Amino acid sequence: MPRIHQLPPSVVTKIAAGEVIERPASVVKELLENSVDAGATRIDVDLDQGGTELIRVVDDGCGISADDLALAFAQHATSKLHTADDLFNIGTMGFRGEALASIAGVAKVALQSRPPDQPVGAEVRGDGGDLSPVRPWNGSPGTRVEVRHLFYNVPVRKKFLKSVATELGHVCETVTKMALANPQLHIVLRHNGKLVYEVPASAGLTDRIALFFTGGVRDALYEIDSGPGPLRLTGYIADPKIDRGNARLQYLFVNGRWVRDRSLAHALQESYRGLLMTGRYAIGFLFLTVPPDKVDVNVHPTKAEVRFQENSLVYSLVRATVKGRLMKENLVPQMKVPEGEEVQSQGTSSVDVPGLFSPRRDLAEQTVAPWEMPADAFGRAGGMNPPNEQSAGSLGRAGGVSPPSELSHPVPRLPELGGLTPPARPDALGGFTPFSRPDALGGLTPPARPDVLSPFTSFQPSIQERLPFATPKPTPGAEPEASPVPLPVQSEADTTPPPHHPTTPPVQPFPLPSPGTALQVHDSYLVLETKDGMLVIDQHALHERILFEQLRRRIRDGKLEVQRLLIPEPVDLPAEQAALVLEAADALRELGLEVSDFGGNTVLLSSYPTLLGRKPPHEIFQGVVDYLLTKERPPTRDAMLHDLTATMACKAAVKAGDRLTPEEIAYLLHLRQMAEDSHHCPHGRPTSLLFSRHELDKQFRRI
Repeated sequence: MPRIHQLPPSVVTKIAAGEVIERPASVVKELLENSVDAGATRIDVDLDQGGTELIRVVDDGCGISADDLALAFAQHATSKLHTADDLFNIGTMGFRGEALASIAGVAKVALQSRPPDQPVGAEVRGDGGDLSPVRPWNGSPGTRVEVRHLFYNVPVRKKFLKSVATELGHVCETVTKMALANPQLHIVLRHNGKLVYEVPASAGLTDRIALFFTGGVRDALYEIDSGPGPLRLTGYIADPKIDRGNARLQYLFVNGRWVRDRSLAHALQESYRGLLMTGRYAIGFLFLTVPPDKVDVNVHPTKAEVRFQENSLVYSLVRATVKGRLMKENLVPQMKVPEGEEVQSQGTSSVDVPGLFSPRRDLAEQTVAPWEMPADAFGRAGGMNPPNEQSAGSLGRAGGVSPPSELSHPVPRLPELGGLTPPARPDALGGFTPFSRPDALGGLTPPARPDVLSPFTSFQPSIQERLPFATPKPTPGAEPEASPVPLPVQSEADTTPPPHHPTTPPVQPFPLPSPGTALQVHDSYLVLETKDGMLVIDQHALHERILFEQLRRRIRDGKLEVQRLLIPEPVDLPAEQAALVLEAADALRELGLEVSDFGGNTVLLSSYPTLLGRKPPHEIFQGVVDYLLTKERPPTRDAMLHDLTATMACKAAVKAGDRLTPEEIAYLLHLRQMAEDSHHCPHGRPTSLLFSRHELDKQFRRI
């Protein structure tokens, strides 16, 4: 039987380091906490190779005297605790006295410090736990710690480190938490000699939120304050309209310390109940002040978790404060129809084209709108006029504006923007027959029309903009194809036929679906009669499934059509998110999203799938970023392509609240018959529910 023996100090040190030091970000966290406890007003952090080769932290705090310098590397040596009772009244960030000892056990460390009242400082060096003699050091007041070659003597731990970009992202997240928790702190982060972050002391909390998470998040924040008292909650919460697909933007601080706490996170989510869809998460930056004797921070080796003495009271405070603040705001979504502008074509008169959808509000909010391009981009002085927006308000709405009775110049559709018009032949599908020529995108091709008038008209959005399905490229030598433009349906009182223009081919009226084919309810569900009963379809889930299958088929066949942006769109992201996106650049390129590094925390988006032209590129891209953040470890290539395709399809599909025209409803139902799996969306939600005739009869007590 093996004998019990005491482990040597070197092994004990490495075991302790394994609990505290997981990666370079763990070292940065411990050193930053020591600097904050030392009263530093400025901290400079320098990294090489994501922190695996060098971590340098310099502060202007109170420093360490020469007599205590070597003792700082001893296990459980600290100036912040004296008795066991002090563990229940902790007011500092660090208190265990094991950070420097653990770091020195797995790296080469140099500690240099000088108190402000001392004329000269001192330094000591550690190499895997072995310390050098203390020597004089002539430096500025404060403390300077250099950590080189992390895990050089523990190769098993080193091989588990991730890429440089991933490790840098974790360090950036640590710096972000420290900067948010200490608004008075000037903090600088450099990597390989290049500046990543510099947050001056003059930058308030909202300015820091804008720096780390973009100004869009800052502008949607509401300040919260539970009021003075021993237990107090302050901070900011975001409007529900900018929710996220993960909880990464929920930052919880207790007495200035970032923590993970399921109870606090649940209280925040519950405050938004009824305002967020399932699977969506609120954004919040909450700062909780609790008497030190009412919270235990000594329950986790890295001090990332806490335990409250009165957990239910804290939960109620968070929920009531956040809920009360939200109740003060008008959060009811409102549909606003933008004021229309007439469509202008060069050399033609202004016409109001019914069925021509106005650009969505979110498309108009892009950095560069299509009609704000430089004049030379379209070859026309003054650029391009925005599409007609007035007609969008008159379509499919009772009491809408009556359409004009004639069109002087029909505007053709652009297939690359998803402009497909069903053929003008009625059948049992509500007035539409399948297109006569299949393609790789689901067997739909618009009928040919040679009425292309101007190169500028191809930039107009189409009636099928909300159901985008790109058409294949024309066969060499064949006539170009364009979708016909529907004429307005004349009222009974208006019997004057439209005048015939010799230069323009006559346009046939676009047939409306037969009555009773499908009914849209609450602008979200389609209800139609079947031989088995009544079918209720979720328009978003169905369109999401159709787009997913189209994208997947095109990617598999190598025929995905990509629209390159005339001006690449810069996207500002937090440093860790930018690193994740650049790591997944190859997979994103297969999906039609080409990204590149623009320097700092900005990436350039150069292209996006033409099939998803309904949504602005940056919205599709944000959905991809949210997905990447939910993965703790990189998924396989096939899994990533599947999940990202589903995410992009979800972002581009019509949403609940989008009113569809009768033509669009019939077209969507036609596509449903061609889907491989029309029963569930890519995320597993059902696309339709059947209320059987038997069940209806039973509920109405006919049987």
